[in-house]
Amino acid sequence: MKRVFELLLVARLLFPFFDSPLSHLYSDPQRHWDNAEFFLHPTIMGSSDPYLYQAWLFAWRWLAGGRASTVLLGCGLLCALMPVGWYRALRELLPQRWALVGAIVIGLIPESIEAYAFFMNETLLMTLLGFCFWLTLRAWRKRTLSAFAVACLLWVCAALTRTFAIPMALLCVGWLCCLQADGARARLQRLAIAIVLATALVVPAGVHAQRTLNFFAPFGNLYLNTIYHDSGRHDIAIDYGRYGRFQFGSPSFYNPTYSPFSNWTTDRKGLASITVDTAHGRADWQREHTRVTSQRQFPSWRQRWEEAQFLLFGMNWPNEGHDTFISSSTIWARWLWLPLIVFVVWASARRRFIGAAWLLPACALSSLAALLCQSQGVVEARFRSPIDAVFVAAAICALRYPRRRIQHARATMAVTAASGTAATDLPQPLHGPQIPE
Repeated sequence: MKRVFELLLVARLLFPFFDSPLSHLYSDPQRHWDNAEFFLHPTIMGSSDPYLYQAWLFAWRWLAGGRASTVLLGCGLLCALMPVGWYRALRELLPQRWALVGAIVIGLIPESIEAYAFFMNETLLMTLLGFCFWLTLRAWRKRTLSAFAVACLLWVCAALTRTFAIPMALLCVGWLCCLQADGARARLQRLAIAIVLATALVVPAGVHAQRTLNFFAPFGNLYLNTIYHDSGRHDIAIDYGRYGRFQFGSPSFYNPTYSPFSNWTTDRKGLASITVDTAHGRADWQREHTRVTSQRQFPSWRQRWEEAQFLLFGMNWPNEGHDTFISSSTIWARWLWLPLIVFVVWASARRRFIGAAWLLPACALSSLAALLCQSQGVVEARFRSPIDAVFVAAAICALRYPRRRIQHARATMAVTAASGTAATDLPQPLHGPQIPE
């Protein structure tokens, strides 16, 4: 099993060299590439996008010094490290063999490979999430302030990569603060550490955006996508004055959601046009949001219904072709995600998790619910991609321990807690060693 995992890591490391992101520079990938080029002097788009992926890509471009192979190596490392983080996370909960199986399954998810053929925020977040959960579970096991600080630091990085990581970050950090610390003083210590670390990264991100937007925006300009979402229109045009005029539409509206079985697309029509002078800070954005929302004609309930379909069944843009085996597999594999989500819901209702393992379904389901309820942008299937691995990890944990073993383990843990010994047939998330092989 170890050899299979090692071969998978090598294949993922080399993947960007065979399907290079440098050959897919258009639309969003081109914008992220340009954001990295002008990172020190951000454009209006660079100030509007999340901070961390720009910083990462800028660093690799600087290290590369114009060498394409070095840039591709950075993409390959992100691709290869993604299942490594999940192996470490699952190893905190499962025996080595099961952790390897889970990591291999996650590493073989087509969309988790194909995404690294593009310069997209999701590639960094998919890699970060596995390590975020590993460090969270490690901090729970070690119960030290240093382990807690490292976990917090990585969760802040994830939040600055994509805002939809924030619910998971708050849940995991809050879980460590409230349930691990003994006493109010210990909780306050952990809370202070989390605030200091968040401030250390959030402030530079906010200042980076403020240079062009003229307001503090650590997570990028959330107004633009919020206006687009709430307008009920098919497309949006933005006149920035001296910064130029832009028009775009969500890929969810242009790619048939149920392809190849149906050509259905959104019923949204029309163009939302806004004019913004960034010298006025937030004022123009708030004015235009009020104006556009007041002119809305598309019903909110229909928008929510459509976005649920986009999220669960839509194609994972920018991958939308059948030109390679991986891209074709990504398109067909999207039909598996709803059954997997239903299984995790069923496993949660049947209490197939114990201790720290509950963190996986809690984060996966809360993030999915947040994506369905958010108003910060038109939903796309790629927004779900980073949490697909969380669903897979949760499913692996549910399959590892049948209900009868969990019931037995709960009874054993109740008895051993009273006697001061530790049960060993299940992972000991509250205290104790790793589970035996």
